[in-house]
Amino acid sequence: MNKLLFIFAIFIAHLSIAQEEICSDQATGHTIQSKYLNEERDYWVSLPLYYNDSLSYPVIYVFDAEWRFNLIKNMVFDLGANEKIQKSIVVGIPHIDWEFKRGQDLTFSQSRIEYDGEAVDSTWYNNKNSGHGMKFYHYLTKELMVDVDKHYATNGFETLIGHSYGGYFGGYILSMDQPFEVIHIYDPSIWFSNGEVIQEFKNNPTKKKVSIHLTYQPEPKFHKEKIEAFIKELKGNKNIKLTTKFYPDDTHNSLFIDSFYQGILETNR
Repeated sequence: MNKLLFIFAIFIAHLSIAQEEICSDQATGHTIQSKYLNEERDYWVSLPLYYNDSLSYPVIYVFDAEWRFNLIKNMVFDLGANEKIQKSIVVGIPHIDWEFKRGQDLTFSQSRIEYDGEAVDSTWYNNKNSGHGMKFYHYLTKELMVDVDKHYATNGFETLIGHSYGGYFGGYILSMDQPFEVIHIYDPSIWFSNGEVIQEFKNNPTKKKVSIHLTYQPEPKFHKEKIEAFIKELKGNKNIKLTTKFYPDDTHNSLFIDSFYQGILETNR
């Protein structure tokens, strides 16, 4: 009997080791052949400390992964390991190239106005660099997120991190049947197409409960005013739990780190 108990104990220990991974500053790449984008797209995954596939975890999806994934995965890993937030899976979403595909992915139209309110013509925003957001939305929700759920132990609590165009994208999808419980919107390009995000939200206000963390800075004035008009609309919706922070001494890019740190502590405890 003692021998049988010993063998059983060894089996259980081996099973436990097989399920649990001690992860540290690692990322795994995946590739999807997207029918919506008609091309291959990559995404990157970082797992929390002692990831265990018999448990389940929230997922944090990060746009602009070329610049932001390493920063966010390291912060999430450390905050999770120290029990400041829930241990979470981080998924980085790159956009292939900055000049064309990023704008195509993250915008839903071709703007005829710039961030300072200046009118522009079709040489600025056109089919080559903008307006494919719905295709990308289908890729994100019907292909990428499905693939993540297939490969990893997820629990259905999903956060989207978007800055600039990514923040505009996060605001735009609030008028749709979108899957996220939390959306971070950092200095969003609400100016794009003269505030179409605001009009979309007015026409189709969200009926899903969503936590929004929105941050912004003061330059230029047109950009700031559009964001504040959007904030006013968000505050009027009972399904949105909104936190905002204004950074008067920061720039469009410099507010990112503190925006994420403060926001993730607020929305992922």
